[in-house]
Amino acid sequence: MQIKTLDAVDPSSPGNAAAGERPPTTATILVVDDEPMALQMFADLLQARGFGVIAVARGEDAFQWLDAVDLVLLDAMLPGRDGWSICREIKEKYDPLLPVVMVTARTAPDDVVRTFEAGADDYVAKPFHAAELTARIESRLRVHRAERALQDANRQLSALADQNYTLYDQARRDAEERSHLLRELDHRVRNNLSVIMGLVNMERNRRPPRPVGEALASLESRLRSFLMVLEALRRMNYRTVPLREIAEKMAQRLRNSMGLDERVELEITGSVPGLDERQGFALALALNELISNSLRHAFPDNRPGCVRIHLAEEREEMRIEVSDDGIGSQPGERSGVLGSGRSIVEALVRGELGGQVERLPSERGTRVLLSFPRTPPAA
Repeated sequence: MQIKTLDAVDPSSPGNAAAGERPPTTATILVVDDEPMALQMFADLLQARGFGVIAVARGEDAFQWLDAVDLVLLDAMLPGRDGWSICREIKEKYDPLLPVVMVTARTAPDDVVRTFEAGADDYVAKPFHAAELTARIESRLRVHRAERALQDANRQLSALADQNYTLYDQARRDAEERSHLLRELDHRVRNNLSVIMGLVNMERNRRPPRPVGEALASLESRLRSFLMVLEALRRMNYRTVPLREIAEKMAQRLRNSMGLDERVELEITGSVPGLDERQGFALALALNELISNSLRHAFPDNRPGCVRIHLAEEREEMRIEVSDDGIGSQPGERSGVLGSGRSIVEALVRGELGGQVERLPSERGTRVLLSFPRTPPAA
């Protein structure tokens, strides 16, 4: 849509494009000149060469059209605010890349310098030749398009650089995470193998040695407890070990494996906060020994009974009590909660947890208390 006016265009007038709306032509020129005849002449000339034209007579009216045009043809000698002042404001406050061609009768060196210092991209001297004016306008439009294309390319390159940096940073963090996971995996494998070898060595160094079948069954039970903790850790994303859940599952597994589910009850009460990996493994193995010994030795001759496990935290100290109402035992005897696994339990609680194993008085059966600090000792 081509627009030609001799006075300032009213954006709300019917038939005129609204301010900021770009006419659908190859290029649109904003002509600013206070002389009606000059304004008409510029408009006719530019339209004849295929340009869209917006023409205004006052410099102040130019600002509302800047978003709609590709070039400003600006008379230097405007009444009120001159063209140099208008040009400077366009470049400083609106769009420094929008080409401005000044039209001036003053071509002395100082005036030319003043024109370029105001930010003009080119100038045309009055009186002008139509071919020269058109050539200068087309030249500035080519430069303008190139500048816009370069600006768009820089914007795209900047976005691509940001994207590449984001991808690089993500790749770096992924690599660091993989490296950390590999180190953590190596650490876990070494620790787990150390625990397993420790269990094997305990059984091998046992005096007097147990029959092979009994020793293998005991070792299998310990390994199952170990795997139970591993499974819980995996499910909890290796954050904490849910001890009560481990104790419940372990006690049920041991009771069922010994065929005692019909005559020995299990009672598990209380709770403790989630434990770390080291605490979880040590306590699971210790509980395996205590529960196994209680089920195996406290209820002979088809005697019914109950094994109780109570979990509590008191003043930053964890307290795990395992008791039964079986036949009880005297110090040094093999029956009851501690029984033959005493050395293993004490090694785990004292060595791994920095805690104590205490046999408590009981009117019936056996009671053993494991206590250790909430914060584990340094490895």
